[in-house]
Amino acid sequence: MNRFKIMVACGLFSLTVMAQTDGDFNYKQVNTVRVLDTNGHELAFPFAGGLNSCQFGSIDLNRDGVKDLVVFDRHGNRLLTFINNNVPGSISYSYAPQYVAKFPPLRELMELVDYNDDGKEDIFTYTTGGIKVYRNDSDTALRFTQVTHPYLTSLQGITLTNILVTSADYPAIADIDGDGDQDILTFWGLGSFVEWHKNMSMELYGTADSLVFVKSSNCWGRFAEGAESNAIILDTCVSFDQSRQLKDSDPKHTGSTLLAYDFNDSGRKDLVIGDVDFPGVIALTNGGTADTAVMISQTTDFPTTVHPVNIPSFPAVTLIDVNNDGHPDMLVSPFDPSLVRSQNNHSCWLYLNSGKKSAAYPGFSFQQDDFLQDEMLDFGSGAYPVFFDYNGDGLQDLIVGNFGYLDTSYYTPATGLVCEYVSSLALLKNIGTHQQPAFQLIDRDYLGLSDLKMQSLVPAIGDVNGDGVPDLLCGNSKGKFVYLQNYASVGQPADFILNDPAYRQLGVGNFSAPQIIDLDVDGLNDIISGKRDGTLTYFKNIGPASNPQYTRVTDSLGGIDVTNTSLSYFGYSVPAFLKGNDGKISLYVGSEFGDVFVYKDIEGNLSGKFTLAGTLNGVKEGWRSAVAAGNLDGDSLTDLFVGNYSGGIGYFEGIKVSANSIHGPDQEADYKLLIRPNPATESISLEIPGAENVGSCEIEIYDLPGKRVLYIEMVTGFPITIPIRSLSSGIYNVKIRLKIGKAGQMIELVSKMVVVK
Repeated sequence: MNRFKIMVACGLFSLTVMAQTDGDFNYKQVNTVRVLDTNGHELAFPFAGGLNSCQFGSIDLNRDGVKDLVVFDRHGNRLLTFINNNVPGSISYSYAPQYVAKFPPLRELMELVDYNDDGKEDIFTYTTGGIKVYRNDSDTALRFTQVTHPYLTSLQGITLTNILVTSADYPAIADIDGDGDQDILTFWGLGSFVEWHKNMSMELYGTADSLVFVKSSNCWGRFAEGAESNAIILDTCVSFDQSRQLKDSDPKHTGSTLLAYDFNDSGRKDLVIGDVDFPGVIALTNGGTADTAVMISQTTDFPTTVHPVNIPSFPAVTLIDVNNDGHPDMLVSPFDPSLVRSQNNHSCWLYLNSGKKSAAYPGFSFQQDDFLQDEMLDFGSGAYPVFFDYNGDGLQDLIVGNFGYLDTSYYTPATGLVCEYVSSLALLKNIGTHQQPAFQLIDRDYLGLSDLKMQSLVPAIGDVNGDGVPDLLCGNSKGKFVYLQNYASVGQPADFILNDPAYRQLGVGNFSAPQIIDLDVDGLNDIISGKRDGTLTYFKNIGPASNPQYTRVTDSLGGIDVTNTSLSYFGYSVPAFLKGNDGKISLYVGSEFGDVFVYKDIEGNLSGKFTLAGTLNGVKEGWRSAVAAGNLDGDSLTDLFVGNYSGGIGYFEGIKVSANSIHGPDQEADYKLLIRPNPATESISLEIPGAENVGSCEIEIYDLPGKRVLYIEMVTGFPITIPIRSLSSGIYNVKIRLKIGKAGQMIELVSKMVVVK
């Protein structure tokens, strides 16, 4: 394929580094660090963050008239945005994460479809009970407005009710009958048949700008899908008697993906179906009419017999022109929400479209199974980074553990689909300088730990046996620790040898995530470990240094629990202690849903409760976050690598800021954001003293855990009045991003707000 022509990058973090102190720092995402793969090829966007279970869409992000690319990764509800460089016949994209903030929060589902025929793709996404729609109201910048409250409805018989789309369904949104408006195909709630919800916008109003649906068929296409398999029976609408009372023993619909497209230029929409637990898709050919679809044949080795779709579970198919030749190409990725049913770093399949069509040949040819992924650091499922100068050259290198790469998958009626993963460590060598880091991927199975057949290896570096050289300790899904002793001399390249796969039989239950640190400052390195339940366990080393002995002090160090109990029973805590320039210790803790929690008041308080200072603002890369910290550019500020469950890492560079504001790197004036009143109840007024020639601005409000609760984009002068009646009592961060001055300088300012009800 044509190589991507793009520039991007990232950075790092470690334990012994001196970090900036609270009130004097923040982090900005950076994409300028060079990274080479094992073959010496420079990756186009190494720190995009990995991909696992993706949906794709095209939309004009920068309003230049060219359709760009949006990727939604269901593992973490992550959105990635790429600018199309518009090279005819070439796949050429630039990673552009700045557009993500323009989108509303998406869950489970993303389909970009222009429903009102204005040339701008709108957003269809999941909401409880069905589909939520955001209309694209962009002019010079992206802007979306929710137009469903709360979901799409359809007249079904005499009742207007929601179009049922579960979180296990990917509906087909297309003009099924050719009348100019967008209809919806989705499976009946108990499976077997596809419902057609016809859009009546053209019939009622003569335009496509409305979302008014009527269920026009209970058995569109006259076919039935097997209740317990993906087998298709043609020319039938007989399965379960929908009129009788359903029993608990009746098979329930477990989920399907649908794509409606005219593959053979017949003027009728054909259908492609993917299903839970099955690796392929089935293509159905429509031999009916626009109003009465009849599927007359099926193909199970779609789109080619040479290389049909074969993804472990639940493939979803999207058509997008990725190479700018005017023909829609085919992208396939898992829709399965399970975190252990993805082909992880080979989960984005691309078929290019030759443009030739016939009834027997849809014109697609397999290109690659790692679209976009081949240009980023993607370590399968999970990424747990730690810094370590493995070759003794004085530069911080990087070791990255993972949950695992997909090893095998199989299906039995008794077990269903089973996917087995094997974890390993990756080694990246720093080939840059002390002021400008650069990395090369040396080995995806550093030290050969894949032979252990473990999952979720989380590496930690530190001197375990008191010989003055750092050793390697890895957590794993079983909750134990794998100990590799470093037999190298001080200052020499590391020579790790497996010493004990279950070190001293220490354990924390499930999913250990260790850090080696002398926490009580007694001259002996202790072990602190995160774990699945979201708390931290403290193993104190009672020595001697050359023969460490550990006693379990507590399973709830600092009273920490990063579990979001409203969403999960688990927290998957991953700790990272670091010492600041002021000599004080801070603690960053990664968590299940991606927040990085910051704790203070640690010294002299090991038996007490640490103070939660909040979450790292703007640092949220995806589920199961893990932080590594270090100084990569010689500026005395801490830089961060943040891993996520999609197998990627993001780089965040430390920047100096004032106590109540975050300034862009080119800002000269010392502007401050003032909030009045503060505390507030009904509304607030925002002012920036001295600000002149202000252009458009974006305002975001985040709660203390880091969740965005309000987003506004406007063109106005100061003061700006913002209603806050919907906010609960608590502490919030108010961020404003705007262009200021005659030169149109972009700045960001942040200040805290207290809401009292």
